Amino acid sequence: MSMTEMMRGKAMPEDKKNDILLAQHEFANVRMVQIGCVLNVLTEAIERVKISLILPKLLNHPKHLAMVLNGTKYEKAVHLVESFVRRREFILREKRPPLMDHGIIQIIDFFQRNSKMYHLFPSYCNHMSVDEKKLLIAFQMLYDLAKDRLYKTSTDAISLERQLHAAYKQNEMVKVQVEELRKKIQDQKLATAARIDANEAYLQDYENILMKKKREKNERIQKEIDRCTRLVKATKKSSLERQVDLEEKLEKTRKNYTTATNTYLKQEKVFREEKNKLILQLQAIIKKYDHTIGEKMIENMQLTDEHKQCKKALDEYMVGFRKVERVYKQIVVKREEEEARHRQHRVLIFAMNRAARKIQKYWRKWKKHMRRKNKRSKK
Repeated sequence: MSMTEMMRGKAMPEDKKNDILLAQHEFANVRMVQIGCVLNVLTEAIERVKISLILPKLLNHPKHLAMVLNGTKYEKAVHLVESFVRRREFILREKRPPLMDHGIIQIIDFFQRNSKMYHLFPSYCNHMSVDEKKLLIAFQMLYDLAKDRLYKTSTDAISLERQLHAAYKQNEMVKVQVEELRKKIQDQKLATAARIDANEAYLQDYENILMKKKREKNERIQKEIDRCTRLVKATKKSSLERQVDLEEKLEKTRKNYTTATNTYLKQEKVFREEKNKLILQLQAIIKKYDHTIGEKMIENMQLTDEHKQCKKALDEYMVGFRKVERVYKQIVVKREEEEARHRQHRVLIFAMNRAARKIQKYWRKWKKHMRRKNKRSKK
């Protein structure tokens, strides 16, 4: 029924009147449902903000998280967090952004989809920082504002529109300030990028210097190894030659000693025979004996002195021979020690080369990863 018909007092059919009332009732129900959906969305957003604020604290205390969530429907979060904790040191060492890690994305997604989980951690919710509390207060104010706005009438809306116009002007001023801050942040980012490029160039130069020093050191080590090898070979050769000489001299000395001993034994035998002859002839030629025996005694004393001198010379020679033998044994021991040091040195060189290859392989892998990462970030 139109307003004109109502003013004229015309009667409206009963079924049409019922249709209008039903339409008004349906519109009111639809509006209430829409208001409820908006408020539910805001409530869910506040819950997600709360779980997001306490999420870093939960990640820092995985044992407490596991103790609370084990046996609940949110137990899957325990496995996700444990996986992240195992990989956290590797992520921090690579300085990987949080959203570049698939495990972090899974954790954030699970906690966002199960935002009511924050009710299980009241201690974390009650001990938030000032900025976090300000953020929650802002969201709560947004919820209250939306609730108040949705339930207001058109008159209230007009009054609020005027207030919003004033707030719009303030917002424009804030936008200008935000733009200025954005420009400052962009300038800071450019300066930071320049510093990073300079640091990378410095690191590259330093790496080149290290590689050059390493090559020079390896060359010096190789030269020293060659020199020591030549020295050891020369020492070994001279030692072998000296050993052959000493063996020849020893053999010659042994032969001379044997010859001299045989000669002395033969002479002693001759002297004994002569003595026996003289004894047999003693009674016959007693007078001649006195003269002859004196000469023989003098000759015997001379031979005895010569024998003592030869024996003394032999003893002195044996002293020198023992000294030479000790020197020979010292040379052999020194040679064995030098060979042991040489083997240890080669093992050390092999370990250093192997460690250097490992470091170079890891460095190339890291550089390749960083290039891919930079390409992805540029895209």
